[in-house]
Amino acid sequence: MNMSRVLSLGLGIALLAAPGLADDSRWRDCRTCHAVEAPNGDVIARGGRSGPNLYGIANRPLAADSGFRFYSDDLRAAAATGARWTEDNFVAYLSGPDEFLRAMTGNPNAESGMHVALRSGARDLFRWLQGLSN
Repeated sequence: MNMSRVLSLGLGIALLAAPGLADDSRWRDCRTCHAVEAPNGDVIARGGRSGPNLYGIANRPLAADSGFRFYSDDLRAAAATGARWTEDNFVAYLSGPDEFLRAMTGNPNAESGMHVALRSGARDLFRWLQGLSN
């Protein structure tokens, strides 16, 4: 078995063993729109393509996945502030995407385009995603 397959298998097992992700319930909502795919093309977590790839999101600037073209104008405006996907920003965004952007941009009508809020488990999800790119 080649090394990339071993790595992918290990990361897949890590997803199942990660605290808060073992039952895959938190990833279920995310995978509707998002996948986690390494730069070499290895798929770590299968998912949709209507949202950006979440590989490497930890500490990346907002709206910075160059392979994704459909960020909302309001998320791009928040990105223009220099904000990054820190753990706290990630958790705040997932708990209320529109509210996060309204606070970040000062626009009371800002909308994210994301229609799912994750009220718990976002820290575990962030830490798992962060661990993939270390």
